Amino acid sequence: MRRREDLPLSKHTLNLYDGDYLKLQMLFPPRIGAAKVIRDVIHNFIYEIETNAAKRLALMEMDR
Repeated sequence: MRRREDLPLSKHTLNLYDGDYLKLQMLFPPRIGAAKVIRDVIHNFIYEIETNAAKRLALMEMDR
């Protein structure tokens, strides 16, 4: 049974270091899945970068 995501997905090929995907599969139960963990890590990383950039921009504008 397919799980639903909150956001739309697009398929991409991703090369990982040897053994990393297997380790993720062992760390997280099959119900969650390694692919979901990778998606969430990348999504949160991008969100953090954008948030920090917005904060820096606001601080730079206040200094003007």
